Amino acid sequence: MRQRRDRRGAGILGGLLFLTVGIILLLGNLELFPVRPVLAQWWPAILIIFGIKHLLMWSGRQALIGASFWIATGLLFLSSTTGYLNVGVTSLLWPIMLIWFGVFTVIGCGGNCERTIDGRSES
Repeated sequence: MRQRRDRRGAGILGGLLFLTVGIILLLGNLELFPVRPVLAQWWPAILIIFGIKHLLMWSGRQALIGASFWIATGLLFLSSTTGYLNVGVTSLLWPIMLIWFGVFTVIGCGGNCERTIDGRSES
C-alpha cells in the first residue's frame, strides 16, 4: 500500500526546482548563460529529481517501484542525451511508456483501484 510520509516542508524540493529552473531561464533570456544546449542535454535530470522526490514523499512497495522507474528512465534518457548510449531519445520513448503502463497495470492497481490511499473505500 502506498502511504504518504508525514514530512514538514515536503514542498521545498518542488519550490527549489521551480526556483532553479526560473533562474536558469532568466540567465538565458539575459544572454548570460547558454540555456538551450544545457537544457537539451540535461532535461532528463528532472525525471531523476522527480524519482528522488517520490522516494522522499511516499513509502511502501509501490512508491519504491515508481521512484525506481522514474530514476531509471531519467538515467536512460540522460545517458542518451550525453552520448553514453548511442540511441535517440525518441526511439526510447514508446518502449519506456509501454513498460511504465505495464508496471502500473500489474503492480499499481493490484485489484484495489477503488480504494483511497489510506485503504478505505470511496463509496
